[in-house]
Amino acid sequence: MVDVSVVIPYNRDRGWLNEAIASYEAQEFTGTSELILSHDPNQSCAENFNEGWILEAQGKYIKKLDEDDLLMPNCLQDLFDYAEEKDLDVVFAQSIHICDGEDIIVIPEFTELSLNVLLSNNFIDGATTLYSHNMLQELGGFDEKLQTAEEYEFHLRALSSNYVFGYLPHVVAKYRHHSSNKSRILRASSMDRVKYIEEIQERFQ
Repeated sequence: MVDVSVVIPYNRDRGWLNEAIASYEAQEFTGTSELILSHDPNQSCAENFNEGWILEAQGKYIKKLDEDDLLMPNCLQDLFDYAEEKDLDVVFAQSIHICDGEDIIVIPEFTELSLNVLLSNNFIDGATTLYSHNMLQELGGFDEKLQTAEEYEFHLRALSSNYVFGYLPHVVAKYRHHSSNKSRILRASSMDRVKYIEEIQERFQ
């Protein structure tokens, strides 16, 4: 079995795919890993992600890498070691947000790892997460009906199902802000994203 499968799900390359791949290739990881490009122009990010890990991934853990984000060289090693040490189903960490040419370290703000806290504050940065393959299989992966916040919904579902989360206070990824971010496009459209997220939260209240 491979230690970590890195899945890049995308329906189009917005210009950063090669950088994302290069960040995987630059990993300082002593374990075994594989890179899976899951690309179907007619599918959503959630559908491409699910297809990638279901059909191809051999890893004990799955790392999702969006094609516009980057992994820090320590990413896989730090997340894998912590998951193994603590026997975790989900590990999340700190990230650097690239915004208008400036790098900003984002540290999650939360009081405890509980469903109630996550319902009130989406503190988990999806760019930093590592998932156990077993948990993804048992929960069925991301909800493919969602157009946005599919990671948030998945984290709520995992916490409500008593899977074990752990926070690692290391920077492991870079999240890129740009005009074609999915969340920005949806905020600019007729969709009320706040209401959309509230509908997701209502599932777990």
